[in-house]
Amino acid sequence: MVFKTESFIKKSVRRLSPYKINKIPLGVGIKLDANESNYTLPPRMAREYANFLKGTLINLYPDSEYDKLVKSLEDFFKIDSGNFIFGNGSDELILTILLSLDRDVAVNIPEPSFSMYKIIAAYNDLKINSIKLKRDDFDLPPDTGRAKKGRNIFFLSCPNNPTGNYFNPGILKRLINDKNNVVVIDEAYIDFSGRETFIPYVKNNDNLIVLKTFSKIGMAGLRFGMLFAGERLLNEFKKIKLPFNVNSLTLKSIEFFLDNFSYFEKNIKRTVKERKRVYNHLARLDFLEAYPSEANFIFIRLKKASYATKFDTFLKKNGIIVRGFEGELANFFRVSIGSNSENTALTGCLELFQQNI
Repeated sequence: MVFKTESFIKKSVRRLSPYKINKIPLGVGIKLDANESNYTLPPRMAREYANFLKGTLINLYPDSEYDKLVKSLEDFFKIDSGNFIFGNGSDELILTILLSLDRDVAVNIPEPSFSMYKIIAAYNDLKINSIKLKRDDFDLPPDTGRAKKGRNIFFLSCPNNPTGNYFNPGILKRLINDKNNVVVIDEAYIDFSGRETFIPYVKNNDNLIVLKTFSKIGMAGLRFGMLFAGERLLNEFKKIKLPFNVNSLTLKSIEFFLDNFSYFEKNIKRTVKERKRVYNHLARLDFLEAYPSEANFIFIRLKKASYATKFDTFLKKNGIIVRGFEGELANFFRVSIGSNSENTALTGCLELFQQNI
């Protein structure tokens, strides 16, 4: 008798492809594909960090009610602990939200946007509606949500990944005011935008969820995310959130980095300054169009689709990796903002590419 995988695994899973993570080719020296911070800890802070972790008890389960950290997070975000939970990155919290939904709730996702919204909704067998973003500026269409019937949840990355723009705040507020909706505002990149966070609004809007992560500003390896919501929604999520889902070293690390947050603030400012410099350079190149960004990356379109493979290959040969796309976005790339020297190497490489096409 032959074992049949398909008799055990549901169709919605079998239809999916695994999430692609770029494997860095041997010799590639500049990684600009994952929207990470390329600033490592200075030696003195690294030593202080190592000493801070020394007393962490890894033989015991992590304390998810870690009082000192909870108090620090309350002070940092200016909100009571009854309005947030932790996650193993924002991905786990997106999973928690989607696992909790009734099957009749439609999941509305901009296109393009962060791919995990659609992937997780799909393998949970939920109905998915794609919101086609305006192609000129990648904003939400003015009528977003107006014709929707029944109950809907909207996943809105603000600023949006991979396009870098912040969605029209008027549309966001209108969607929140419609109590047939749950609205998830994913603020993974908000630190680079100077925009006001939606976190304070969860207290008076039971249908609002805000996601937050420290990954993009320099702590991606810690995998720490936060979900902010009113107590009624939050109490439902707590029922299915896995126990001990954030490890002890991460919890302790977040405490340390909150105490030293000025270091990350400096790097955020450096990234914003570099983003402006890179964008101005890209805007002068003839073979591509660069879109304004409020995130730590820039979305670009090659003006000829035939350039795409040559472009990707050329960058890799010169030790640089960026994020490419498929399908309708096959001639689009997302370029993370690195350090000053990395960005200079990138712009120099793009000049060379223009001279050789």
